[in-house]
Amino acid sequence: MIIDTKRKKDLIKKILSFIYYLRYLITIFLCFFLIILTSPKLFKHVDKIDSLNLLLKNQHGFAIQKFGDIKYKILPQPHLEITDLIIKINDEIPNLIVDKIEIFQNIKGLYDPERIFLKKIKFEGNLLGNSISGYYLPKKNLNLLYFKLANLGIESKVFMDNKKTPHKPSGRMKLNVLDYNLLFNFDYNRILKFKDSTIKNKNFKANLNGQMEFEPFFYFKIATDVNRFSIKNINLEKIKYILINEVSDKKLNGELIINYLPEKLIGKSKENKTSINLIFDNGDITSNNSFFKFLNLNVQLKFNLKKYPSYRNLNYELLIETDNINKFLKKINIKSKYKLKETKLLIKGNINLDAQKYYFDDVKINKKNLGQKDLNKLKNYFDKNLSNFLNSDFNEKRIYELLKNLIESI
Repeated sequence: MIIDTKRKKDLIKKILSFIYYLRYLITIFLCFFLIILTSPKLFKHVDKIDSLNLLLKNQHGFAIQKFGDIKYKILPQPHLEITDLIIKINDEIPNLIVDKIEIFQNIKGLYDPERIFLKKIKFEGNLLGNSISGYYLPKKNLNLLYFKLANLGIESKVFMDNKKTPHKPSGRMKLNVLDYNLLFNFDYNRILKFKDSTIKNKNFKANLNGQMEFEPFFYFKIATDVNRFSIKNINLEKIKYILINEVSDKKLNGELIINYLPEKLIGKSKENKTSINLIFDNGDITSNNSFFKFLNLNVQLKFNLKKYPSYRNLNYELLIETDNINKFLKKINIKSKYKLKETKLLIKGNINLDAQKYYFDDVKINKKNLGQKDLNKLKNYFDKNLSNFLNSDFNEKRIYELLKNLIESI
């Protein structure tokens, strides 16, 4: 044991002695390495933008059009930091405004612009009024783009095929939006097209197809077939916020078609299919022909959500038909009292979404107008109860209770 300890001490002494004899060589090497890392601070990196843009444009499909300041930084590893940029992708996609990018490249490329090898790009900026951050990582077969919009709960990884030309990329995207997972295959050639795509979480699953145009202005057209849907855990307040505040405020333009066909009905009768058609026009949202089935009720809906300078207004027309109203009443725990089973209910009105006030222009039951007294009761009930309902947990039981109390209040 004593011999082993002595050997270890002797070995350590020899290693330290060897390092001591090489101290000048090691010092020279460290100084040389430090000079290599720090010397680029003395360069005018503005002169390298043209060479850098040539690499970015030819191999990655984008270029720096304008920028504010460019600096060389050593930590956490040598890189160029460029601020206040305008990034040009191609003639069809609008220029992107980026607050800052950090370009990590090979050391040789810092001295010789002709030998630049791109390792990684980190970025921070703004997309449609929302903060975005992420990185771009070139790989052998696929280029990886990662980005995150924290305030919208969006996180994504995009894998782009290196074999395609940079200006016409294709690949696949994995996107997380709140608690939803999205996977879709895309192909871009002036228009971004995606097909055979899916979006799902534990309560929801849908197939997705569509396209997005970026010139002369942004426009989307998306069709989705929902195969699995659970009414449990639906956050109406969050949906309301996204539609009214995010979508409306960003003044989006496009079309969205949502069809609901449960997995057990696929390939069979489609008579019970639910279809919601939405048109987005510069912030306004319109549905001209949406229909769905609730219990034994057939529901048709038309509405227009319009944003004014001081408030948002929702005009709507709701048509509800059933061949047996008593069956519906029994489901919501109201004793059947109508001899006429076939029922048609038409409701026209509008909602001040900011003030949360509800107005009824016309209510007809089997073509008979509802009296003004009953209309006032209807309005008062919604004013007092609907806001609380929309801001609470959403489930079938609560829907039944709302409808039961509504009918009994009139």
